[in-house]
Amino acid sequence: MDRLDCNRSYDCFTGSGIAEEFIAGYILEQYDNEDLSDREIKAAIISDRQVSAYYYNAFEKQFVLRNIKTCLITVEEGEANKNLSQVNNVVKELNDFGLNSNDWIIALGGGSVLDIASFSAALYTGKSRYIAVPTTLSSMAETCCSDRACLNSGSHKNTAVIGISQTAVFVDPVFLATVPKKFIPNGYSQIIRYALLADFGLLTELIDISGSSHSDIRVFLNRVYAARTAIDKKNPMLLTLGSELSEAIEGYFRFMNYSEGEALALSLYATVPDKARAAFTAIYMKLGLPTELKGVSFNAIMNSLRDTYRKGSVSNDTLVCYEEVDGKGSWAIKNPSTEEALEILEKRLKKITNSSSSIATKDDEA
Repeated sequence: MDRLDCNRSYDCFTGSGIAEEFIAGYILEQYDNEDLSDREIKAAIISDRQVSAYYYNAFEKQFVLRNIKTCLITVEEGEANKNLSQVNNVVKELNDFGLNSNDWIIALGGGSVLDIASFSAALYTGKSRYIAVPTTLSSMAETCCSDRACLNSGSHKNTAVIGISQTAVFVDPVFLATVPKKFIPNGYSQIIRYALLADFGLLTELIDISGSSHSDIRVFLNRVYAARTAIDKKNPMLLTLGSELSEAIEGYFRFMNYSEGEALALSLYATVPDKARAAFTAIYMKLGLPTELKGVSFNAIMNSLRDTYRKGSVSNDTLVCYEEVDGKGSWAIKNPSTEEALEILEKRLKKITNSSSSIATKDDEA
């Protein structure tokens, strides 16, 4: 078992098989040789149906062997289900299980499950300690650096945000073998954003690791976390690069047609400077990422963006844009007016829609 260099105050571990072998032992170590003979320790494990079907029985065994009482709380996975209703259900089950500050909440799943679980842990009055066990590349790249959890409402993304505090994160590459094909790009897209902002060499590493067994995940993730730390130090607002267009795509389809990673991949592809587009096309082909928005016209998405901006309901009124000064390019945070922002987003959207898709249909105009 190795430590990850995520530059956070909590423990971050990685290693093949650590999720099933070391978490229960880690929990017992936190009691500092206290006499636990007359104390019942509990752990509520929050997961989705698919991940728990694959892993829960083997995962639970370590707690049974150490007399830690467990319960499984299942939630619906996916951005469409990442809402306050599910948090309410989780909090109710935590209360029914009787967790308190001596006990533990463990999240086992991808990004949506971790957001629901960490949001629930932050709200739960029992103040149980929280461990995150990410099971996708996206959640592995994000969770070790995350200080907040976000929920959605209807077709609107990240409408509820709360600060979180985790005790430890366990990153086990074994889980990557069962990630559904549709959700693999989620991890790629977030890392592409880090590469654009801080470490372009991550793209080569990403292509290499996408075709490997992930045996070198520690070295790769440490480089990802170093890039994230560099971005945070420069300006955390840079991490909104591509969010405006990706959120519009996800929201239009109510999180159904495009995964979070696919939508972000399209937005980043539309945002990179034209001189880099050919290189990015080749990278996207190798990673299996989309370069063209399908199933909706240009006007439908553009009208949705206009409506959002003119209502003043955008989650962030800044835009991250690429600039060249004296032949040197960099990403800068802009504070455009509504019309200037829409003009920038219109130019980006045209780069991922074909010419025929910009013809409005009757439905689009309605």
